[in-house]
Amino acid sequence: MKSFKYTTMRNCGRKKQYKTFSFNAVRLNALLAATALFIFIGLNCAAQNSQPKQLTEQWAHFQSSPEMIHFYNTFDIHNSGGHLQGIQALQSRSGSYFILTGSSGLYSYYAVVKQGNRNEVVAVNRLMDRPFKHAGGFQVFQNYMAVGIEDNDAKNQSKVCIYDLSEPEKPLAPPVAVIERKGAEFRSTAGCVGMTEYDDKILLAVGDWDTQNIDFYACNAADFPGGEFRLIYSLNPHAAFKKKGLKQHWLAWQNINLFTLNNELFLVGLGQNQAGENIATLFRVYENEFGGFDLEKQGSHTFTCTSGCSFKAGAGMVFDSDGNPVVLACGYNIEENSVINRFETEPAKNGRWPAHAHNDYEHDRPLFDALENRFKSMEADVFSVGDSLFVAHYFDKIHPGRTLRKLYLDPLKKEIEKNKGSVDGNGEEIILLVDIKDDGLKTYRLLHKILEEYKPVLTTFENGKKKTGAVIVVVSGNRPFEFMQSQTTRYAGYDGRMENLDSGISPTLMPVVSDNWVKFFTWDGTGQMPENEKTKLHQLAAKARNNGYVLRFWGTPNATPEQRTAVWTELQEAGVGLIGADYLSELNEFFSEGN
Repeated sequence: MKSFKYTTMRNCGRKKQYKTFSFNAVRLNALLAATALFIFIGLNCAAQNSQPKQLTEQWAHFQSSPEMIHFYNTFDIHNSGGHLQGIQALQSRSGSYFILTGSSGLYSYYAVVKQGNRNEVVAVNRLMDRPFKHAGGFQVFQNYMAVGIEDNDAKNQSKVCIYDLSEPEKPLAPPVAVIERKGAEFRSTAGCVGMTEYDDKILLAVGDWDTQNIDFYACNAADFPGGEFRLIYSLNPHAAFKKKGLKQHWLAWQNINLFTLNNELFLVGLGQNQAGENIATLFRVYENEFGGFDLEKQGSHTFTCTSGCSFKAGAGMVFDSDGNPVVLACGYNIEENSVINRFETEPAKNGRWPAHAHNDYEHDRPLFDALENRFKSMEADVFSVGDSLFVAHYFDKIHPGRTLRKLYLDPLKKEIEKNKGSVDGNGEEIILLVDIKDDGLKTYRLLHKILEEYKPVLTTFENGKKKTGAVIVVVSGNRPFEFMQSQTTRYAGYDGRMENLDSGISPTLMPVVSDNWVKFFTWDGTGQMPENEKTKLHQLAAKARNNGYVLRFWGTPNATPEQRTAVWTELQEAGVGLIGADYLSELNEFFSEGN
């Protein structure tokens, strides 16, 4: 049996101290009103900073089937009245371990599983006796474990404890820090805890009953362990999503984990939805313009657990030694022979950049220049003349032979057939945006007729259901929405506008939303982007993603290379689905340099 090494942090080497801090839910509002909140984003130490920039893309590519890791136990564990709550990995000087927290009818505990030729439990440590018999979801950061321990009967008190696990096989020492939480029922619980570091601060995120709220606590890293943790902000995710008019993406998470990526704070929620599916959702946590925290969903994935494991029992996210995300899940109890599910991501493919070739036909080699520069989307303006669609920006610029068939559809079909089903042979869908410049309904009818001949290589839509092909055609410009909506069979999607973001139109009808940059932003790419405009950009991009749309702007500032790079950077950081460009090789170079 192979053992897995995970990224962990160095031992900070500071003198251990034990300090207790208090929290009273009844006085929470008064405390927040009276205290100037120190809000910060980010967090984690060196190993978490080694995580790959492609995390959001990786999130959609976890393996469908887990690796099953068996481990053995000879310790007596009181399983009645509780179950396992969370799982993490720990790398120490003495080896590689799994850590599992658990609850029971008598006490809370955690177990240490050492990895090796025979994975086995080497320690079971009793945390607290009842009423604090529920050790919930937790996180290992550096060599520390942050865990909430609740009175899950009265549901009005809990202790958030941080333990030093640098020597995991030795008897448990007292916690290095404790946060006391007392007050209102449910609100004072601590069902799951995340922990990380940023800008010389240690941050804890504490979820109450069913993770209805998250309380953020901070401590100066130089004072840890032993420094004071202060409550700096409380977030109600349901209210935050509702305020932004987004669909609900917040569940009753069993576990939450925190980490940083490029100096940004991310939170992972792991649990089950009402259908009993195992869900892990990635959120970016950012400071909004009002001085508080907001959440932006980056991706969500459904996992199929086996051998009695589930996210309702316990789950957690860690990073392997190469910086790749790994999701772990365990069963409800530790038996003599137990199983852990381990989900890795699929090997990365050489995919295409989220790049759109504006007026692609104006380049020396329409289609092929964009493909060679790894663009995912190409734009062709069309006019209908007889039974052909001619590609040109103006009617008087039409030239014989420059039709949609000859410039795009025939070459794409040839590439797809050559590469066994997709343009690059890796199954990736690319976008052909067809901008109708004349009569919308007339030209669209002709386009539909022409596309029918290329049906085998196209994404098609039958009765509102999408069948993904090698190329998805999206109709922009003068587009007949009502007619397209009425079709039971389509070979193209509709290009929406910003006012359609909250329309509830299905992404199978409107896969893309495009609009003019200058309608929403005054920044021209010189100097720093104003914070209020940056916030607006992030909110629009998040709303598009959460509703299943690919967002694109046209008319972005591009007078100088410096302006283009500045704008592309902001679009990329906001997670805009397609970044448009006239300078194809320049945008290719921008992405190739790690952006």
